[in-house]
Order: sequence, then structure tokens, then C-alpha cells
Amino acid sequence: MQLTANGVDLAASLAIHAVIHPLQVPLWIDLTSVVVAALAGAAVAVEERFDLVGGILLAVATGLGGGIIRDLLLGLRPVAVTNHFYLPTVTTAALAGYLFASLLRRFGTPFIVLDAMATGLFTVVGVEKALLYDLPDVSAIFIGVAAGVGGGLVVDVIAGRPVGMVRCGPWNATAALAGAVFYAVLAGFDAPTGFRQAVALAVVVTMRLTSLRWGLHTPLPDDLVHKLTPKRHQGVDAPRHTAEDAVH
Repeated sequence: MQLTANGVDLAASLAIHAVIHPLQVPLWIDLTSVVVAALAGAAVAVEERFDLVGGILLAVATGLGGGIIRDLLLGLRPVAVTNHFYLPTVTTAALAGYLFASLLRRFGTPFIVLDAMATGLFTVVGVEKALLYDLPDVSAIFIGVAAGVGGGLVVDVIAGRPVGMVRCGPWNATAALAGAVFYAVLAGFDAPTGFRQAVALAVVVTMRLTSLRWGLHTPLPDDLVHKLTPKRHQGVDAPRHTAEDAVH
């Protein structure tokens, strides 16, 4: 009986907490992020010559991937399947993006800006939702980054392409990480929610667009041992030991 009472108290506490600290991101903004991500997925489907059904599935998975990853990490039922707006919206966007891919190419620069904003919005919502459930800041940052880059990860995996977020290239996960950190830090100082969202979104979008404009890439790993070793010793190989040496 005590366990039941505790369970009821916990559920009531979470419900009250959600009412007191609701997510401030309007539904239309979240849906806009989903639509932009779905259009990006549709563009990849056309480029990779997917058929109609495969292209729509890829675009839908791309549009909903970040939010689903976020909710699963939080132990929640994904809002993409509990809210009746998401699936029809993302499916319509996927179909439109697949059938009018050439039209999308004409809006290259605006679409890049929207794509950067979508990454920022997914990141912001991910961090905010994680903090809503009282997760540690580090965990909230991780979930925010996972939500921000989740759609791109899904499209690369399904399309059989090298996963861009783990390769040297323009800032994507790096931008999401910076935005998530800014949001968590500002939340720690009890900054207004709108201010936190604006700053984090601006950081992600600015870093993403700057890296694309100026060709800035994430650094490759460097061997510090090689750098710290005196030059006169760099050409000398260490003695190699074989299994036979170990026996003797």
C-alpha cells in the first residue's frame, strides 16, 4: 500500500511540476522544425534516387528522428505518436519535398538558414524538456545535442552514407553542443526562459552558418606524444617485442 501511495504521490508531483514549468516553445515552432527536417530528408531521398515510398519514409524518419530520440532518452512516449498533428504534418512535408525537389533547390540559402534553425530548435527543446524533468545539466546537454543532430544521423544511416556528425566537416554537433551548454548555464542562473531560448538558438544558428560560410571544420585528432617528443628521437622506432621474446 505504501508503494502505491508513493507512486501516486510521484505521479501527482510530476503533473504539478509540468503545470508549473510548462515548455514555452509553441507547437507551431516545433512543427516548423519537423517540417524543415523532413524537407531536408526528402532532398536526400531524391539525391539518392529512392522510390516514392522509400523517399517519404526517409523524410518522415528524418523529420521525427530528433524528437523521438529525445523522448526515448527521457523515458517518455514520443510526442510524434501521441500528438495528432505531427504525423500528418511531417508526411505532407515529406511528400511535397519529394515531389517538388527541384523547387527546393531554388531556395538554397533560405533553406540552409531554416535547416540551421531547425537544429537549434530541436536542441533547445531537448535541453529544456530534460531540465523540466530535473535531469542533471550534463544529461540535459547530452539529450539536447542528441535531439539536435538526431535527424541528420537517421538520414545518413538509412541512406547508407557516412555519418556526417562524426566526421570532419562544418559545425553541426559542435554548434548544438555550444547552444545546449549556453542554455544549461543560463538556466542555472535562472535567466528568463525566452532569453535562454533566444541565446541558445542564436548560438547554434550563428555557429552553423559561420562554419558553412567560411569553411570552418571541427579539428582532427593530433598525436601529442609525437609533438612533445624531441625531434632527434622522432625517427627512432621503439624496439618491437614478439611473443618469442616474451617466452625467453
